[in-house]
Amino acid sequence: MNLDDLNRIDIRQLPQSLQALIDCIGVEHAYHLTYLYGGRPKYIPKQSKRTALAQHLPAQALAALIERFAGLALEIPKVDHFHRQLRNHQIQQESCDGLSRSALADKYGLSLRQIGNIRRQEAMAQG
Repeated sequence: MNLDDLNRIDIRQLPQSLQALIDCIGVEHAYHLTYLYGGRPKYIPKQSKRTALAQHLPAQALAALIERFAGLALEIPKVDHFHRQLRNHQIQQESCDGLSRSALADKYGLSLRQIGNIRRQEAMAQG
């Protein structure tokens, strides 16, 4: 996932735990953590040299994470929260471009009802 995609994410629609992570280290680094550790607890040590996170996060992001969550086992949310929101945006866009509910359901492997719900939710979020 590229930075342009991540910048389209409406952070307010994400779970609180993910919002807190994004607030601490930014959306790009939060996405990376959800990709690596999503759905599992990750212990945040009090010192950066005591964690493999140093291999995945820049020093500044790791320092912010340690400052805020040191000594805690964070339940890292699943990466699906990001992917689902981007998929729903894409469905809304393709719907506006004239693709039928049936075509969208086939394309994304969803039911007609799910497509209808996504279109309604996206329209309410934008309006």
